[in-house]
Amino acid sequence: MEPVSKIFIYGAPGVGKTTYGRRLKSELDYPLVEADYLREVVAQKEKTEKEDPFLYVGTKEAFRRFGALTEENVVKGLKAVRESMSFYVDREISKFPDNLIMEAAFLDPQKLQKFGKLILIETPDKEKHSSQYFQHRERTYDRIEGFEASRIIQDYLIKESENFPVEIIEN
Repeated sequence: MEPVSKIFIYGAPGVGKTTYGRRLKSELDYPLVEADYLREVVAQKEKTEKEDPFLYVGTKEAFRRFGALTEENVVKGLKAVRESMSFYVDREISKFPDNLIMEAAFLDPQKLQKFGKLILIETPDKEKHSSQYFQHRERTYDRIEGFEASRIIQDYLIKESENFPVEIIEN
């Protein structure tokens, strides 16, 4: 990969974003920000769940704030998490004037395309994605539902990427 100053890796939960980001970090010697930590460590200290409930749910669970597991609710959930995290993502980017790799499921290509390279990681094979997704998660009903939401998120991100300069990498 030709070096660029900022690289944004996004994709559905369980597709291998973190693994890919760590490999790039090793290759390029850029700082890596796993942006989920922004929600867990930073944002939740600044706002209560009542003030912004989407800072307190993962991208694959956010649909539950809108109701049942449907494509419409999953996409609404993704967009709500993106909106809630936008300020924190922008603030984190500003801390790295030179090089940066940032990865998270909720990254917004529309807002980030001006800062650097966009990479969407996908796992088209459902069985492989399931294996990756459940590698560090138990197979409970909630988590199986989260995996189904993750598949819907992936489909949405692939369609959305057609509107932006995104490199798609199949994992």
